[in-house]
Amino acid sequence: MKKRLVISDDLTLAYVDYGAGEPAIFIPGWTYTTRVFARNLPVFAERYRALSYDPRSHGDSSVTATGNNFRQHGADLHEFIERLGLDGCLIVGWSFGACAAYSYFEQYGSAKVRGFISIDEAPKIRKEQATDWGEGNEEELQAVLELLTTQGHLKFFEDYLYHCYVNQPSPDFVRDMLAAAAKTPAAIASELLAKGFDLDYREIARKLDREIPVMQVVREDWRAAAGNWIGENQPNANVHFIPAHLSFHEFAEDFNTRVLEFCDGC
Repeated sequence: MKKRLVISDDLTLAYVDYGAGEPAIFIPGWTYTTRVFARNLPVFAERYRALSYDPRSHGDSSVTATGNNFRQHGADLHEFIERLGLDGCLIVGWSFGACAAYSYFEQYGSAKVRGFISIDEAPKIRKEQATDWGEGNEEELQAVLELLTTQGHLKFFEDYLYHCYVNQPSPDFVRDMLAAAAKTPAAIASELLAKGFDLDYREIARKLDREIPVMQVVREDWRAAAGNWIGENQPNANVHFIPAHLSFHEFAEDFNTRVLEFCDGC
């Protein structure tokens, strides 16, 4: 059962908290919730205090009229850490959850963090050159936003979910993820996606590489672009390639093994 953490008059974060020891905080991506980490959190809880929360306007957390941007998501992560008295944290951010983590580091630094795992998200979303590591160029990202408008949030979400799996996801998983995503209002889902496309955390990523252990978990089709960028800008980072965007769920055993090895060494 999820716990509740009151952040402000308009924001209560729903979260899960398993195990004991050093905290490992898992942050879900765009309109996903803690449920996407169902195959990861119990395994991490055998060694760590494994936590995850639904970001504002996601899942069982408060839907807010304001603050639906990544600077505020970073501030919300700060409040989550402070109010629970967490220190020596491992932060695991998937997709736009990694952007919330970068925003936290940009605003508050890395003093309370002993390791960062970014799961399949480039520090800069919009590509300037064809060989860049990113989600797409200006024209491609605009086409994504237009598709979201045309299809609607949940149809767009479902189609992309299937794209993020190598094999066919189970109907139960699809149903559960759709039910959770439906709790984010369509207008907020669109706002977050559009704002996410403008993010650029490259300098923060470079700075982190000099301060704390960093692991980049990257999908195979980004191997060349991500490998080049990480080699030049995060030479100390541990890099692990996965088949697809949701492989931490589909191939959880491999993901858990590799990331726990990294965490244990932080």
